[in-house]
Amino acid sequence: MKELEIIRTFSSKDDEVKVIKENLEKVCKYAMYHDGALSRMADKSFALVDKEIDNYNDLNEKAKIALLSFCADKAGISEIKTNGDVIRAFSNSTFATIYNSIIVDVLESIILKSRPEQIFRLANVDEVDVGDSKTYEIETKGLPIAQRTSYTTNVTFLDSYSRMSLTITPKPYSIGTTMDYIRILANNYDMGKELARVAFALLYAQLRLIVDEIYSITPINGTPFYQNAWNSANYIQMIEDLKMLNGGADVTAYGTLPAFNKIGVLATTNYGFQSQDEMIREGFLGRAYGVDNVVIDQFTDLSQPFTTATAETLRAIPNDRIILLSSVGDKPVKLVRENFVHVKVKEPTEGSQYRQNYEYFMSFDAAIATQANYGIQSVNA
Repeated sequence: MKELEIIRTFSSKDDEVKVIKENLEKVCKYAMYHDGALSRMADKSFALVDKEIDNYNDLNEKAKIALLSFCADKAGISEIKTNGDVIRAFSNSTFATIYNSIIVDVLESIILKSRPEQIFRLANVDEVDVGDSKTYEIETKGLPIAQRTSYTTNVTFLDSYSRMSLTITPKPYSIGTTMDYIRILANNYDMGKELARVAFALLYAQLRLIVDEIYSITPINGTPFYQNAWNSANYIQMIEDLKMLNGGADVTAYGTLPAFNKIGVLATTNYGFQSQDEMIREGFLGRAYGVDNVVIDQFTDLSQPFTTATAETLRAIPNDRIILLSSVGDKPVKLVRENFVHVKVKEPTEGSQYRQNYEYFMSFDAAIATQANYGIQSVNA
């Protein structure tokens, strides 16, 4: 395995490479937004690219040929018209380095511009430079207590105002993908889809980290903010406590459709036909117990065939609990990610001499770091 040093030599004044990157970004956004499996990691703004693309296939081909031609020119290669030309080009270290530099620049732009609604509902996201970390300061919540007293009574003393620091350091994650580069000249080679698949995988890994953190009962187990069985009175009290402790901010419930369906069935028992009709029509109650219920779309990376045996593990978001969040800017989870994507190229495997094996690396991590309170309600009876 040989590591490529990715050299950023392209300035914003280089109009040719700027257009190449812009077109690659367009086809990546289009592919990501319009693909059913990838679209849930796409930013809503990616839909606007439809107005800039008259014919996706034409732009995809144009962007691909422009990328190959630019890299060939910089590497002193006269032309790329045949499969043999492509093989020789990818064997040229200058060509390969420039090609990969442009690709990772495009990926960085897509990933850092993408604000999937599911991620940003549950977490605050901060970007840092390579090798940096992010420290959050959490203030003390206790206040001095006024007591009925006299000059001879012992008074309870509270520690002075202070802050606790929590540092999140991004950790490297990687994905592997293979490119059969003699196919790159073929008209059906979808450069936009290839880029979108890599961007999706890295964003999906970030979502899984956020979900694992916020759905974990460990930080709030043993407090009134985790209820391990459904009880409407306890649920309402938790909502009221969250409002009280978070400055009166409104509370919203987040969960999957199956999670809300289970609570809806329990909540409408012995109630009128209107609420039961809504359950049958929508599958869940849009509002219950004074809070809005917001359905979070389920996710999967399809890393295995979706079968009865694997379905449970392939679903990213638990179906057995819901999250209660206040409408404050301080989300429970903080995701910290580097603003850099790195690539390594592995030598072709035996019998696959025309395949290029890529490993894409990005560093990120997530943790609970919040001044606000949040709750978890189990949907089990």
